[in-house]
Amino acid sequence: MNARELRRKFVDFFESKGHTRHDSAPLIPIDVTGKLDESLLFTGAGMVQFKPYFRGIAQPPSRRLVNSQKCVRTVDIEDVGNPSHLTFFEMLGNFSFGDYFKEGAIEYAWELLTSPEWLGIDPKKLCVTVFNEDDEAYDLWARVWRNAGFKAEDKIHRLDEHANFWPAGALTNGPPGPCGPCSEIFYQTVPDSEMAGNYEHDERAARWLEIWNLVFMEFEWRGHLKDPTKPHLGYARDGLDPLPQKGIDTGSGLERTASVLGDMPSVYQTDVFTPIMEEISARAGYELGSDGNKEAAARIIADHARTACMCVADGVLPSNSGPGYVLRRLIRRAILKGDRILELKTQFFSDLAKSVEKALGDYYLDLSERRELIERTLQSEEALFRSGMADGVARFETLLKSGGKVTGAEAFFLYDTFGFPLEVTQELAAEHGLTIDLDEYNEHLADAQERSRAAQGSASLFAETLLLSAAPNAPTFTRFVGYGTDRHRANLVQISPRFDEAGLTTGRFQACLDETPFYAESGGQVGDTGTISNDTFEFTVTDTWKELGQIWHDANLVRFEAGDVKGLNREAIQKLMQSGAFFSPVEAAVDSARLRDITRNHTATHLLHATLREVLGNHVTQAGSLVAPDRLRFDFTHAQAMTPDEIAHVEDLVNRKIAESTAVSIHPDVPLAEARKRGAMMLFGEKYGDKVRMVEIDNFSLELCGGIHVARTAEIGLFKITGESSSAGGVRRIEAVTGFGAYRWAHDRENLIKETAALLKSNPNDMPKAAERLQAQLREAKKIQGDARKRDVDPSSVEPKVVGAVRLYAQSVTSGDVEAGKLLADRLIEKDAAGVGLVAVSGNGRVTFICKVGKEAMRGGAHAGNLVREVAKIAGGGGGGSPEFAQAGGKDPSKVDAALEAAAGVLAQQTTGS
Repeated sequence: MNARELRRKFVDFFESKGHTRHDSAPLIPIDVTGKLDESLLFTGAGMVQFKPYFRGIAQPPSRRLVNSQKCVRTVDIEDVGNPSHLTFFEMLGNFSFGDYFKEGAIEYAWELLTSPEWLGIDPKKLCVTVFNEDDEAYDLWARVWRNAGFKAEDKIHRLDEHANFWPAGALTNGPPGPCGPCSEIFYQTVPDSEMAGNYEHDERAARWLEIWNLVFMEFEWRGHLKDPTKPHLGYARDGLDPLPQKGIDTGSGLERTASVLGDMPSVYQTDVFTPIMEEISARAGYELGSDGNKEAAARIIADHARTACMCVADGVLPSNSGPGYVLRRLIRRAILKGDRILELKTQFFSDLAKSVEKALGDYYLDLSERRELIERTLQSEEALFRSGMADGVARFETLLKSGGKVTGAEAFFLYDTFGFPLEVTQELAAEHGLTIDLDEYNEHLADAQERSRAAQGSASLFAETLLLSAAPNAPTFTRFVGYGTDRHRANLVQISPRFDEAGLTTGRFQACLDETPFYAESGGQVGDTGTISNDTFEFTVTDTWKELGQIWHDANLVRFEAGDVKGLNREAIQKLMQSGAFFSPVEAAVDSARLRDITRNHTATHLLHATLREVLGNHVTQAGSLVAPDRLRFDFTHAQAMTPDEIAHVEDLVNRKIAESTAVSIHPDVPLAEARKRGAMMLFGEKYGDKVRMVEIDNFSLELCGGIHVARTAEIGLFKITGESSSAGGVRRIEAVTGFGAYRWAHDRENLIKETAALLKSNPNDMPKAAERLQAQLREAKKIQGDARKRDVDPSSVEPKVVGAVRLYAQSVTSGDVEAGKLLADRLIEKDAAGVGLVAVSGNGRVTFICKVGKEAMRGGAHAGNLVREVAKIAGGGGGGSPEFAQAGGKDPSKVDAALEAAAGVLAQQTTGS
């Protein structure tokens, strides 16, 4: 039985037991309410999306669910390559929310695994573990084993919370959230003759393979971070409360179980890996299974290729933080394995996308739908890494030759300069039996982060005290009526006042209606504003948002017949709310003029998306957006900056579509399968139900969208692109205006042109010629100034100081001319690739340090930014820059000589580690 058949049989079995099939959540951890779980980087278990069901704060479509969840876990990354560990895998799971509990879960698992009608595994090859305090689970399993003809004590093993409480160790250490004891099912992977007879000994020797975990969700673990500034220290427990209803959460690894059913020694021999492994072995020129070292490298590459493709298909792109950093780390790790062990010296990783699609594409349709995006992203990331990889590896090997050690500072240098993730450097070090001082590495990383935060500034935040009051029988769901009207009679059913730091009311509230015409922020479209009022009170709505099926309105109370509500304490405002003063019918009115501007921009965003795909290619996919009344912003996947011609072409096509006055058609309640079949564009990471809302503009644009749109494209008016820039690695951003916003933009530009023409003493039509004359005059002035500088700058008198394999040229000048200092730094090393030029320019009570590093010196570890930062500290300043060129300032010119004298020592630390 292969993995495809196993996936089908698992779901079929539980559907026969009254379970409802549920789609996999995205790899981005979004739960069933659409809320991002910020405690996680990825979806790592089937239950992640179902947390609201376990907590009883959302109603499941059925009390019994079954699914196959795509997961990413990188905790055990060092084990990837062994027969069973993966970073991307599928987790087959069945779930119960207040329905069956331990007995049902155990009986279902046993029947599916051992019944000849289903998987038909020999019970002799199985054993189970239970939490050592869970007598109920032990007794239930004992009955199962005795009925199968086995002794319970031979087949059931009691273990502590770290092995049999989920999450591992959660009973003591958290984290906060649903948890409970668990029971794991294991398969014997070796013949009886190789078994030691002691479970824990055999399990450590990998003679037992976990194939299913049954989690008995009973509790909500409450706790707080021991130190909010040091989250790695973990949580302190506040309490362990029973959940509103007991539940079942099980997880069985598809790849592992498929390897068991296929009698295969590793997951890498299953059908969801075979095409990838065969492609890698063919490229590397070795036969699968013939070389242990190469086989391990090929497995790591295959695993990371699957993970990378699935991540990109789900909207995770390489970056330097969060999930994007994990993805970047995996890609670079795979490339290094391919280069160093399989000797795949040319670009290869992006080519594996085709074999990943071959292995998984029949089930994960996104792999084919986003094929071009996946390939382009992996190509771009591999090229980026390779551009610095040779220098980074050479630098690492230089470290080994010079002292046989890799300090934390050196590890950070490799990360900061060549893009080597710490984990990659650790692996390189481990190959030579070396370790890295992580404390020192983290010190350098923290210093860099602090400098970054200082540059960006910080915001002052305070936590508010919350209080919620609800009308009797208040619904838990808000019906949105805004597709057909911008005014509606409704009932205010929940209200929560906002408090200041002193605990007194501010006059600001959050209000919830049973029905509302206000659109809640989603899909990039901002929330509506307007008023909520009746004869007794009036609120101005400043924003609208949704959570757990309810639409909330941020509102300021501007009129209240019963008196002022500002400055009240909790008891006073609670008494007022409980009196029912607010729980009455209201008129909800959206700011219709603002909404019209928003709808223009939203429909224009759809036209822009379709046009970008037409001009740039089908790899373009939406990666984020903002639809506001005054502007629109659209992020999209594209590896390089758009050319001026491409921008002009896109702008022209969008305006042509607007001029055609094409009808914008809304198709509500379209089956998701039909929308896919028609090729509707879908947002990255968005979770869709069985029925979706489709927005169509002629035969040009077709997207799934819940937003508000114009009836015909002509209502948009003019469309003008105001900017194109980089948003993230592999992601570009377009900003634009429409309608009256485009008129205002054009009017402002007209005034700017008139002002500029006046400064040039020209009329607007002759501005280009006037600018050319000015540029010619400027070039001539710069040439005269440059010639003078060259005469003044003489590097021949500077004697270099030898520091290891590099030479330091240090010079002090008092002209105050920084540009002359830059020129001198260049000329000091223009004939010495192993040279480091350092110039101190003094004048006007300040000093500027300028550093230029030759290529050979940089390869040897010299870093201009780090060098000037350290020497500038001596002169009471700071700064930094790239490894090749940097500039820093100081406040005390009297310390110039001491700073330049110290430079050799700093350089010695960089290049020799001493």
